[in-house]
Amino acid sequence: MRVARAGAFALPDTAKANRLIKKLQAAGDMQSIQGVSGVYRITVPYASVLSSPDEAIIQEANPTAVFSHFTAVAYHNLTYEIPKELHLTRFPKSSVRSPLGTTPEDWADIPAPRLRTPPSIRQGVKINWHGMKPEWDFGSVTGFAQGYPIYVTDLARTLLDALRFPDRCGGVTEVLRIWRRAKPAIRLDVLIDYVGRIGQPLLRQRVGFLLDKLGLDDPVLPEWAGKSVRGSSAKLFANLEFSPTFSKRWSLSINVSDTTLSELSEDE
Repeated sequence: MRVARAGAFALPDTAKANRLIKKLQAAGDMQSIQGVSGVYRITVPYASVLSSPDEAIIQEANPTAVFSHFTAVAYHNLTYEIPKELHLTRFPKSSVRSPLGTTPEDWADIPAPRLRTPPSIRQGVKINWHGMKPEWDFGSVTGFAQGYPIYVTDLARTLLDALRFPDRCGGVTEVLRIWRRAKPAIRLDVLIDYVGRIGQPLLRQRVGFLLDKLGLDDPVLPEWAGKSVRGSSAKLFANLEFSPTFSKRWSLSINVSDTTLSELSEDE
């Protein structure tokens, strides 16, 4: 479609394209991918002999989705665990990303690609699809899976998503390990900017507490601490029960054990 529009040719007929796909499949030159409709693997002799990674196939199925949470944690080499599921964040009407290899102008006069959400891939590996507010559509970069480009959350966004959703990132103990391993690469200016853009006071308190424990300082932290507010929801991890153990500076219930919290300082 892009080539046709650039050369002022007629756009290809969808019905003809579908008939061509069926002919290629019948000839054994193209195979559908189980569980991922609308995405095909070319098998003709002159095609690449290398198999496409799962990430590339899923990105083709949903060209504007972003690999996130524990999948992004693994991508950034912040865990020793091998994730058994895949996580993506989808934005049905993203204004930030176009399908990889294209620009917004490429889609000015042609229909946007269908955004599919297959539930699994490759022998039942589960794909978890997460929604997100349009105003939180930031913090993604172009990465590579076996040479194929994919969208993935950057380091700062991955850390914040892990803190906000520990159940999607291996649990609270693993989240603390993730933050500790990320310490040398954390860009405080980016992290602080993202916290401000998300705009949740409790996230400021949680991030401020973790930065203190990691020994990372920034002039904005006293300001954040001064705005901290106590309450039943003011917990380090929202998914755990309230604890009487308390951070006075951050007005925060530290609802993990000292042993678990020590993961922030332990060497590996």
